[in-house]
Amino acid sequence: MTIDLNQEWTHADVSALLGSVSDDRDWRLEVDKQGIAALRDKTTPTDTLYDQTLHCFLETWHEGTDFVGPSAASDKGLVAKIAQALRDNYPDLKAGQFLFIST
Repeated sequence: MTIDLNQEWTHADVSALLGSVSDDRDWRLEVDKQGIAALRDKTTPTDTLYDQTLHCFLETWHEGTDFVGPSAASDKGLVAKIAQALRDNYPDLKAGQFLFIST
């Protein structure tokens, strides 16, 4: 699942994105240069060159930390923080390419 940040989107879309994967591996939310937000399976590591092709990305969420999956999808506070970080940093970056979400 993805979210096109160039179209209208809501907290429900962020919730659906988080709930679209299982918390059984490491994940990272990435936004490409076209404004498509998606979760990337981090079992295949990326490098700095890959990261430079992105508009922005969030920290890696390690397996079992409840940043993805049904628990994350139902956490309204977490969903709101992620949605705000996306709105604050697309299309223009305010915080820099790396976005950190504090819990």
